[in-house]
Amino acid sequence: MTEMRTEEEQIEAIKNWWKDNGKQTVVAAVVVLGGWFGYQGYESQQLEAAGSASVVYQELISLNDSTEEADQGRRTLLLDQLQTQHGDTVYAMFAGLFKAKDAVEAGDLDSAKAQLEAVVADTSDAAIKQLARVRLARVLIAQEKADEALSLLAVEPEAAFIAEYEETKGDAFFAKGEKDNARDAYSKAVTAAERIGANNPVLKMKLDDLAVAN
Repeated sequence: MTEMRTEEEQIEAIKNWWKDNGKQTVVAAVVVLGGWFGYQGYESQQLEAAGSASVVYQELISLNDSTEEADQGRRTLLLDQLQTQHGDTVYAMFAGLFKAKDAVEAGDLDSAKAQLEAVVADTSDAAIKQLARVRLARVLIAQEKADEALSLLAVEPEAAFIAEYEETKGDAFFAKGEKDNARDAYSKAVTAAERIGANNPVLKMKLDDLAVAN
């Protein structure tokens, strides 16, 4: 199954959203916590934690494409560090996505499922939650749990994720042998992808194959 955007592009988009909107999120939390003087201390603490996590994350990204054993070992330690020491930052969610991707590539679908379930449960960020949810659905399909995948996707995603959601629904329906439903889902995915200017030739191939078969 193909991704409509690369791992790096999706994470960069989320990082940009966080840069633009993260401060508003912190401010909203502070309204609940109390007054202005309390907020100043809280803001300083949060920015310091996020800054420290960012440094770890940047080192992680620098090692991402390395095939050296030492670098890969360091990368694993950094992923663990983001989750254990910076669990309340968005970077911990990125670490979960990376770990899930690594687990899928290693054929360990159970570990991938656990990582993605944790991201879905723990993040309050809508974009990250939707990204993790669609990836979790793909893992469930690979585990021959198509009904669970469809249940997971029975939500209304934001416009940027409609194509991926519908394509994944199509994959689930196809796995169940429901070709008409799969065709409908793929058609919706193609329409949604065209609306946002995304090109997914594999998706179109899936749709064309079903049209030929019928």
